Amino acid sequence: MNNREVAFYEFGPFRIDMRRYLLLRGDEHIPLSPKTLKTLLVLVERRGSVVKKDELLAVIWPDSFVEESNLAQNVFVLRKVLGEEKSEHRYIVTVPGVGYRFVAPVSEVERVAPPRAAPGALEETGAVISIAVLPFKSLSEEGGDAFLGMGLADALITRLSNLKRVAVRPTTSVMRYGEKTNDPAAIGRELNVGSVLDGIFQRGGDQIRVSVQLVRASDGATLWAAKFDESFTNIFAIQDSISEQVAVALALKLSGEEQSRLTKNYTENTDAFLLYIRGRYFWNLRTVEGLQKAIVYARQAIALDPTYAPAYVGMADSYNLLPGYGGHAPHESFPRAKAAAMQALEIDEALAEAYTSLGFVNYRYEWNWTEAERSFRRSIELKPNYATAHHWYGESLAAAARFDESLAMLTRARELDPLSLPINTDYAQTLFFTRRFVECEAHLRETLEMDERFVRAHIVRGTALEQMGKYEEAAAAFERAAELSGRNPFALSGLAHVYALAGKRRAAREILKHFEDAARERYVSGYNRAVVHIGLGEKEKAIAALEQGVPSRDVRLVWLDVNPRFDSLRDEPRFTDLLRIVGLRSQRPRRFDNS
Repeated sequence: MNNREVAFYEFGPFRIDMRRYLLLRGDEHIPLSPKTLKTLLVLVERRGSVVKKDELLAVIWPDSFVEESNLAQNVFVLRKVLGEEKSEHRYIVTVPGVGYRFVAPVSEVERVAPPRAAPGALEETGAVISIAVLPFKSLSEEGGDAFLGMGLADALITRLSNLKRVAVRPTTSVMRYGEKTNDPAAIGRELNVGSVLDGIFQRGGDQIRVSVQLVRASDGATLWAAKFDESFTNIFAIQDSISEQVAVALALKLSGEEQSRLTKNYTENTDAFLLYIRGRYFWNLRTVEGLQKAIVYARQAIALDPTYAPAYVGMADSYNLLPGYGGHAPHESFPRAKAAAMQALEIDEALAEAYTSLGFVNYRYEWNWTEAERSFRRSIELKPNYATAHHWYGESLAAAARFDESLAMLTRARELDPLSLPINTDYAQTLFFTRRFVECEAHLRETLEMDERFVRAHIVRGTALEQMGKYEEAAAAFERAAELSGRNPFALSGLAHVYALAGKRRAAREILKHFEDAARERYVSGYNRAVVHIGLGEKEKAIAALEQGVPSRDVRLVWLDVNPRFDSLRDEPRFTDLLRIVGLRSQRPRRFDNS
């Protein structure tokens, strides 16, 4: 087999760098749109021959119908950048009514290409490429563009994650790198990726200028760089160009479907896009207030463009998470989440993120474990490197006591998003469910080193410490969680539980009374009251509180069959009935590794 490939095409003072997909004059990069550069490349590859217009149109716009004027504009731009005067024909000759011919002498510089992997050998050969897209930095001193920089990154993350051979670090992992002084290569090494996409932008009136570079993480070398000047209303064209050129710079061979999804714009409404990216920003904060704001912005985006499928996913995921953060009653939130996810799938039945949203509703609210698994698997099939799909699927497997599968799925989620606080916390939670309390607590200490203010990590760590009999340390963890969250009810119930175990029954009952008083005015999770009753040794009251959570579909009921706190109830018939109602007794038997 011939493993020699063209590295450069050289003509006059110009050369086309095939690895980086750039037109160069000396060391100067001449910016061209991907379609214009493709036009030049086709003419150069078929130099000396007349390339008919319809052939060029079919090669350059394979999935679209465009007018010949688009092709003529590309040739006009090429002649301009190559320095041809109107009457000159040093490079491109027009054959009237037929097409174009490239007439300049061309030299090919070859390089030896690595052997191609055998079909199906992607994993073994390391052909899956990892990349991080950093928040774009604004050159403006004003703060009005703060959301835009994160939004540009998020949009590119979404596009690039449609490529099955590319593992893109999710938005949650890159949000912390929004400062102007970051070193892209160092960040890439921290995120354990091969390359980093870094960009800056500047808005002036209706115009936007974007400069972007793809940097190799190992040594900081620039693999590709470009500048774009567009009207702000044409920001989607910039996203198209960056996505296409990054794919070329990474030497990816794309299928027609991948090429289509890489440049697919779910909306042409710039205002709707800006509202959507604001919502994504607040969703990623993972707070009650942030999730509520995310819903507002998603609704506003949908009002401007009712066919904007990702905005429906943004709404679905916000409603999905609100009950777990104490912000909504499940029976008020989850039906809205499902409706939004279903609407997204009506618009685009191949939208992987919508299947993940639906799977979360299936298992956390509807207790339909079979349908949840089908939804998660479909999402992973469509987008194998979507971390949230692996994360939430792993959670559902843990609830079903399929611990080995859960840990494998959550390990994959951690590989895709190693700095994710929720993923690392839920990995530790599965260790907790398998009674590996020491390992769980140690992992959570590492997680809190990434961000000491992450509330859920303190809560799960408190539960592990409590099971280890370290009541004082457990109470400190729950107190810290309550302090950080403004008295999160799950933090308070854990605190009351450990108070009861430590003999501080009066303090435990004070928190229980707080829940009972609050329940007269608003939804309060029966699970939280049950946790306190268990600590106090009141089995019947604990079961009654759990039963009260059935009509509202309390989000924590899915953990009943695996949570050590309820081990004392496992022989109680009413508790067994609860497990059947939630659908847990149809799952595999519980197995614990007590190592």
